[in-house]
Amino acid sequence: MNIPSLANEIKALPKVELHCHLELAIRQSTLQEFALARGFQVQESRNFSQAFLIEEPMGELPSVLHKFLNTRDVLDSVECIERVAFEVCEDMYKTSNVRILELRYAPSFLLDKHKHISPDELQEAIHRGIDRAESMYPIAVGLICILQRTKSVEENASWVDFALNHRNRFLALDLADNEVDFDPEPFIPLFQRAKNAGLGITVHAGEPKIPGISKNIRTAIERMGADRIGHGLQAIEDDAIVKLLVDRGIPLELCPTSNWLTGACLSISEHPFNHLYEKGVYTTINTDDPGIMCTDLSNEFVLLAAHQNITIDQLKQCTKWAFEASFIDDKQKNSVWSEIA
Repeated sequence: MNIPSLANEIKALPKVELHCHLELAIRQSTLQEFALARGFQVQESRNFSQAFLIEEPMGELPSVLHKFLNTRDVLDSVECIERVAFEVCEDMYKTSNVRILELRYAPSFLLDKHKHISPDELQEAIHRGIDRAESMYPIAVGLICILQRTKSVEENASWVDFALNHRNRFLALDLADNEVDFDPEPFIPLFQRAKNAGLGITVHAGEPKIPGISKNIRTAIERMGADRIGHGLQAIEDDAIVKLLVDRGIPLELCPTSNWLTGACLSISEHPFNHLYEKGVYTTINTDDPGIMCTDLSNEFVLLAAHQNITIDQLKQCTKWAFEASFIDDKQKNSVWSEIA
């Protein structure tokens, strides 16, 4: 396989990114600039990497989630947040020819540290950045509101209200954070409410490599109304869960580099991506946290081709599934896709 030639072909393909955490997709030069201005001693690349980046497996998901806090902490103004939102969209288009982009964030996570910013100010800053990017590039961008498992049902209920009150900007609701220690069941009524109100539903489920964790995928689909599953790679442990995904046509938002770095799989070559694809699961390819995990969507495609012999035609099929699964309005999607169809 001629990887350099393949990489050029892959980069030219129009792409869809369904699973990307906004604040963790920050451009590294911007992150270092913000960190230096706030007193972090990260002039040297080694110190910067140690404080902010995840470049090799950390063993388990909770440790990874804890490292996200440093990045969150430097995003302390609406100007910073607007800039990050714009640059994420710009980088997605320029580095990987992403045309359909869904960004997700947890207002509770960002605002825990920055209580001087109101939820509305946060949302408006993000959309100023997105709107500027959409005016400059052929890219359609939508937002997903994340609820944190580590927060109470009562607090998360207020964020469902927030999402529903911003229906013109939020596409969907997600449940994320520590899946190892926090089960999804307490949040079922919140997701049922959001689903009934017309929001799309995607749930982080079946991500960490913990025996039996795939049960959360069933809960997400059958009781929370999930249209898609965030990660979900551990479905491979249970044929009944795989059959449920296939029978319901529920796509997985797979993130190979992230899944390796969080310990959800031992290596890219051992990721269950190809097995799930061959079993008929709608597999989509995503980056999760590209800024701090040092990847981009083109790189994820190349890794799957190099380590799992995924063909260009298969990559195109995964992109087709992602396009169809996107919560963004069809008219908006087609307006940026038709140019290269």
